[in-house]
Amino acid sequence: MVVSELTTALSIAKKCSSYMDLASGSVAEYDFIQWLLNQIDNPLFSYELQPVSVLVWRDRFSRIVHGSNEFRALSMPLTLGGSDRGKLTMDINDSEGKVLLMDYPEDMDDAKYIYIKAMEKGALAVIFRDRYPGVVRRIVVTATPDYSWDRAPPPVIPALTVSREVGDELSKHVGEEVEFVSDVETKLSTGYNLIINLEGNREESVILAVHHDHWLTGYADNCLGIGLGTTMLLNAIKERSSIKRGLSFISFTAEEAGNPGFASLYWAYGSTRYVEYLERRGLLNNVYAVLNLDVVGRQYVIHTSEDLSMQLSQLISTQWELPKPYFDSLNFEMNGTPSMTLSSLDYYWDVYHTDRDTEDKASQRDIDSAFKTAGQLLNYLLTNDLTPSPYISVLNRDIISVGLGIELKEDWDTYRLVKYLLSKYLVEYRRDGSVKTIYTNSILSYVRRFININDISQVPLRVEEMGTGKVIMDTSTIRNVRQLSQYISQVIESLAEDMNINLVT
Repeated sequence: MVVSELTTALSIAKKCSSYMDLASGSVAEYDFIQWLLNQIDNPLFSYELQPVSVLVWRDRFSRIVHGSNEFRALSMPLTLGGSDRGKLTMDINDSEGKVLLMDYPEDMDDAKYIYIKAMEKGALAVIFRDRYPGVVRRIVVTATPDYSWDRAPPPVIPALTVSREVGDELSKHVGEEVEFVSDVETKLSTGYNLIINLEGNREESVILAVHHDHWLTGYADNCLGIGLGTTMLLNAIKERSSIKRGLSFISFTAEEAGNPGFASLYWAYGSTRYVEYLERRGLLNNVYAVLNLDVVGRQYVIHTSEDLSMQLSQLISTQWELPKPYFDSLNFEMNGTPSMTLSSLDYYWDVYHTDRDTEDKASQRDIDSAFKTAGQLLNYLLTNDLTPSPYISVLNRDIISVGLGIELKEDWDTYRLVKYLLSKYLVEYRRDGSVKTIYTNSILSYVRRFININDISQVPLRVEEMGTGKVIMDTSTIRNVRQLSQYISQVIESLAEDMNINLVT
């Protein structure tokens, strides 16, 4: 990255990060968007603010008190707050009428399962102790264990988070009384997806996506993504004579949270609304591909499907991994649009969603590398052609293996439809009580692998489609592997029939 580009990108990131808890629907969001537009104003761009009805959650004041000692705490979104006092416990099974102190699980997003169980046990509140020293973070918890867009009840008991050091101190006083204060505000408001188009008479477009809402300082998540993305957008002006597709830069609102219905699939809400808007207008198939930047600043990987990494790895020498559902690319992937996200998320857990996510915690070398890689990817998507052939050829074998008499065409319409039908994020509810989300290129091959399994304890109790909650498998009444084999065969037949109907029509 040349010096002037670096200066622009970092100044945008710094300004964005100066807004503490930049929530969708807040005055701060609108103020930052207007500031950003002033930085990149150009007559070659067209601009649009797409309004999105959102739930705004704000932490006004949070503390924990023991005796004469007052400890810093943060309330956890999307809880409704409250204040009380009660005896401190670290035993979730003995938490009725008490304040439960627990460590964050290894996967911090799994805090919601601890929270839900604490609600069921009748705890007054939950305090989460951080796994890392010197930080306090915001992690969203919800009141239902699934991952659905459906309206859900709000998480009604207070949940707070404290640093490792505060948690250690509190753990010395189990059995003693503590007081907690969680003063939060929730209201409905309007957030905005910022859409900037590089004009051109082209039906196809590439979307360069970021998000501007963030918890606490949000430098890597995702202010730096905005800085790099806007710099890439400005660079595209210089190359506009050579590009064969339009370019839309979109900074999404409500990526962190914002669904007014307290849905358990609370994230990527602004992009959910945008994809629905494209579907209503019949424009979704005009999106050629999506390149998303989210949590940038350290070692990074590119999350995308195998057919895209197979084609693009010849261009980009970096680490490629399968998609994850945590990014705005989720909504495009679920609709069959070729999508990828460049992210450092797996290398940022120590400061993720904390007030220590600041400029000094990022690596300049990795920033430069991410900018170069993202620029190469964007340029390729704008000037070259992807092909649906790798995915379709694999799926043809899958379809033959389940006895479905359809030969898939190797065109983009077929690609998008089959991706929509078969490439899914699934939620596995396991027999040990754990829950896991997975991505599969083909739901047919995923289900088929359970036919000849010898240990029924290795089979999920239930499998749902993320977002809709549609049940793919329910093995709760299956008692042996013979019954399981018969049941899985029936599931595959049902999936094949559904696919046959959709492809033929």
